[in-house]
Amino acid sequence: MSKGIDTKGSNVPSFEKAKILPVQDDAIRLKLYHGSEEVREIDDIRFPGPYSKYDFGPGFYLAESRRSAEEWTLGKTGHIVNEYDFCAPKSDILYLTGEAWIRVVVGFRLRKYRVFFKSPVICGFIANDRMDISLPFFMRGEIGDQRLLQCLDYCKLGNQYLLRQGTECLSNHSYKVLKGIELQRAVERKGARRREMEEGLLKIRRQPIAGEKYIEDYLNKGDYHEV
Repeated sequence: MSKGIDTKGSNVPSFEKAKILPVQDDAIRLKLYHGSEEVREIDDIRFPGPYSKYDFGPGFYLAESRRSAEEWTLGKTGHIVNEYDFCAPKSDILYLTGEAWIRVVVGFRLRKYRVFFKSPVICGFIANDRMDISLPFFMRGEIGDQRLLQCLDYCKLGNQYLLRQGTECLSNHSYKVLKGIELQRAVERKGARRREMEEGLLKIRRQPIAGEKYIEDYLNKGDYHEV
């Protein structure tokens, strides 16, 4: 059985800086964004079924970065960035890093073992198409976990928050339609950033690290439990 990480804050990673609102009573307050092809009013948010493939499992995903949310809209019929105020006790949030992040993403993407959470909110790095420049190499056993984590750090994708059990932590919804020059810039930015990273990620993947674990090691550990 794999162990999770401390959820009380002592191991909270230094993530990409988000727009942080005033903190009271040990609550985490952030501006978070959801890219979609439609407006997502808080009362209209619907949660997907339990067997849907997602990085951290089924739920409602939000990004710390507006630009990440803009990228999520690309390829859809609409380009809408929804913005929310997020507020939740720190004790309600599980921060996934390192091996814990890998185990959760592998577990949900491959469905080779089960993942059990106690926390209503999960936070960890985004695994979008930029991360897919390297994540498939790990899934196929071509690189180990330490090189994958180096790729994560190199990509600087920022974080995503998964709401597992409801939207009570959200308020003050607003939205913006991405169009014209803003939409064009989002498309260009996404393509340019991906091309910029490919050479650096290739160098990381080519240099094995002593003692790193491979996909088989994660699959052999059994179910993942948050502790």
